[in-house]
Amino acid sequence: MNKTDSNTIEKVVQKTLQEEKPKTVKKLIERTVELTSKDKYEVFLVVQELEKTKRIHLGSPKIIRKLPETIPEYFIKVNYFSIEFWTIFLLTALFFPIIILIPEESSFLFLRVIFGFLFILFIPGWSVTNLFFPKLYETIDQFERVLIAIGVNVGIAIFSGLILNQVWIINSTPFAIIIGSFTFTASLLSSLLRVYIGSSRNKKLLILFENMKSKIKRK
Repeated sequence: MNKTDSNTIEKVVQKTLQEEKPKTVKKLIERTVELTSKDKYEVFLVVQELEKTKRIHLGSPKIIRKLPETIPEYFIKVNYFSIEFWTIFLLTALFFPIIILIPEESSFLFLRVIFGFLFILFIPGWSVTNLFFPKLYETIDQFERVLIAIGVNVGIAIFSGLILNQVWIINSTPFAIIIGSFTFTASLLSSLLRVYIGSSRNKKLLILFENMKSKIKRK
């Protein structure tokens, strides 16, 4: 492939990325082949070279989820946040009767194992992580959020065991009450915090704060 062909492909790739914003590298290459009538492998080599020399950036698109501005929007309107909250709420509501009421010799013991695994490993930590990182994809991505949630959850389980060992008895019933109540409380607080951050009232406070900072700097 000569220099002229390479430059032609490069220009088309750059223009396609800016104007059409293809979602995958495959679509970018296919679209470039359509526009240039060049061989697909030649286009691939040019795209690869552009990526290596950092003249283009081929990364996963950043997903932005706007925080709801009102409580009805958060809890009632179908979106990521409402689905997340009601899923955690339903699992927590089922956690109590499944752990407390199903005996160990029951044929439904597998439900205790599944729910116990979820709440020992993940769900309470996820609720706490949402409380400390209410915004999505701005500070940490979802993969990092999962890892943090697992780590936090292990700490919660250990801490709960220490408390029960001192003030109560280490048993499935008190453990379910503490973990379930903690999960619901953290989930509710994170929901209210997200609504506050996304609300217009919070934006007005931020604008007022920035104006106060500007006046102080001028003085």
